[in-house]
Amino acid sequence: MLRDVLFVILCCLTGSGFVTYIVFCIRFWFGYKNYTPVKNYRKRSVSVIVVTRNEGRNLPTLLTALVNQDYPLDLYEIIIADDASEDDTAELVARHMDLGVKLLYLSIPGRDKVLSPKKNALKQAIAASSGEVILTTDADCIVPLTWITSMIEAFADGVSMVAGYSRTKLESWDKASLVQKYEHFDFAGTYMVLGGGYTIGRSWACIGQNLAYTRTAFESVGGFSKIEHLISGDDVNLMQLMRRAGHRIIFNFDKRSFVHTLPVKSWKQLTNQRSRWASNMKYQLKFDPEFFFILLSMAFMYWGGILMLAFNWKLALLIYAFRILVENIFLGYARSHFEVSARMMRFYPIWLLIQNFFLVFTMVLGQFNLFVWHGKKPYKRSKA
Repeated sequence: MLRDVLFVILCCLTGSGFVTYIVFCIRFWFGYKNYTPVKNYRKRSVSVIVVTRNEGRNLPTLLTALVNQDYPLDLYEIIIADDASEDDTAELVARHMDLGVKLLYLSIPGRDKVLSPKKNALKQAIAASSGEVILTTDADCIVPLTWITSMIEAFADGVSMVAGYSRTKLESWDKASLVQKYEHFDFAGTYMVLGGGYTIGRSWACIGQNLAYTRTAFESVGGFSKIEHLISGDDVNLMQLMRRAGHRIIFNFDKRSFVHTLPVKSWKQLTNQRSRWASNMKYQLKFDPEFFFILLSMAFMYWGGILMLAFNWKLALLIYAFRILVENIFLGYARSHFEVSARMMRFYPIWLLIQNFFLVFTMVLGQFNLFVWHGKKPYKRSKA
């Protein structure tokens, strides 16, 4: 009797997630099909802000790209906010000064006195900046020389925030490790879904590695003041504050804006990263209930699909077969927007097998804040 009751509950939960999944896949397909980007060629002053901590190995590559942008030199500045680095960051920045672009180095104090050092560094850098638009990336990223131009062109009339695409830099797909292939494919798959949301007017998430917003919009929501108690979320939670305030947020599908970031080196590193991302799920109930319930439905689908094997393996396999069919149709159509080749798509079966377990695992870790970010743990303030 109990087994039958549990089976019915499982079917209802799994079914709700599956229906949500199918409905949005169809909506995304039509969204991509009918999406037409709008550009604005008016030049704006830009402040590129990079928060860094012990990234001396990666900074030279990023700085070289930033000082050689095809955007007018007198219309953008670069601000490196150094979050208590213990390497030669200051010296590296100094070597790139006097190259025709305004480059400012800020040493950010008080790291041990705040829960979220990155938000603190961003806040201080924005206060010291002068640009009409704030454009952010990370020190371990590689931006194209057309990055600023493309991101600013996306600010059509009424747009307050532009989210961009970031994916890992793999020198060779064939030589990449299993975890790096998984990360790269999963990044792309996630953005295909998020990008689909943007095509139907839903701004659910973004990443600070490639993000731009107007100063006026940032100030209108009080900056980070409402989310400074959260260790992460300087990107997605700020987006939700702007969305709730009625600001227009779009995604930049222009490949000239795509950013690369370094791939992880281990499953431990990827687990920590994804657990941190998943930790924001619980805050979406407050910031964006629709996105929260979509995530919850997806969790039911993933968990239910696994648990269903213990009750009715034939039904479980049928569910997965239908999911694979729908997913491949959607990914096959959307992948061209994110430079996912047919060769990479062959990794899909391996990704699907790993994802079913990895996603559930990191979601659980995230809800209990079991991760570390830049040496900080959630809700644990230093007494220094």
